[in-house]
Amino acid sequence: MMRLKLILLFIALIAVPSYAGDDEARYVRENRLLEEELALARRPDIYFVCNPKEKMAYIKARGIPLRELQMNDFHCWGSPVSGIVYHLSKKSSFFKPDRDMITPGESKEKDNFKIEALELADMPSRYTLVLENGIVIYVKPSSEGIVSGITNVSYSSVILLTRPVLILWNMLKGNPYTAIDIVLSENDARAIYWSLTEKSNTIIYTP
Repeated sequence: MMRLKLILLFIALIAVPSYAGDDEARYVRENRLLEEELALARRPDIYFVCNPKEKMAYIKARGIPLRELQMNDFHCWGSPVSGIVYHLSKKSSFFKPDRDMITPGESKEKDNFKIEALELADMPSRYTLVLENGIVIYVKPSSEGIVSGITNVSYSSVILLTRPVLILWNMLKGNPYTAIDIVLSENDARAIYWSLTEKSNTIIYTP
């Protein structure tokens, strides 16, 4: 019983927002992020902004929101994020978007076919964004229907069991590790996957 209480206490401690600085430190950090975004706005590249305090995320270019994304839930575990721009290393999903591959010289339906472009509906709504400096963003859709609800419950159970272990393991090795869980509508989750490419810039505000 005592061991169970210690485990639950440990989980509670690392599940709180990973940043708990005073107002002055927050002000300095947010100003730094605004300066970083101003630099990004001078370029045409698409970038991602996550602001859990406002419960909003944004896909932007030239400082203009291309899409505003309402976050239904947000949790941050592990090391605090820094006031810098992070770069996307890779996107990982169980089911990757794909299209039919046509080998040159092959015919399909007597050469009467169209090459299908990948649409928003082809994108996964549950995936992982791996950023530099040990930051991992887990994106999942809100529970809609029985299947999605069961999947989300299973996912939450896995997090409860594995996340503390990952944080402790990286802490012992001296590696930075931050895990961020974001819950969005299905289409908003797909829009992020669709918009971001390798090396895309990401700004994360503190909760």
